[in-house]
Amino acid sequence: MSKARTPIQRLRAAGRVEIDEPDEVMGYWKHWRIWVHLDSNGDWYIRVTDPRGCYAYDGWWHDSYHKTAEAAVSEAFRGACLLEQSTAA
Repeated sequence: MSKARTPIQRLRAAGRVEIDEPDEVMGYWKHWRIWVHLDSNGDWYIRVTDPRGCYAYDGWWHDSYHKTAEAAVSEAFRGACLLEQSTAA
């Protein structure tokens, strides 16, 4: 039995990561645009856009100053309800 991939691993495996830095990640997973950015205020800003261009997540992840980019991508998947989709065949 293999271990399920984390959201950042899923995003990277999709092959469409355009930015992969410690303070910003942007890429596409199953036609969903995932973008996380650590702003100068110290918190992560997260935007997830569905394939039609509608926002599934758009806002600050409050009190996230101590979190990593990987954690922000996980929050993006969780907040946009993509975790359930990622386990579907």
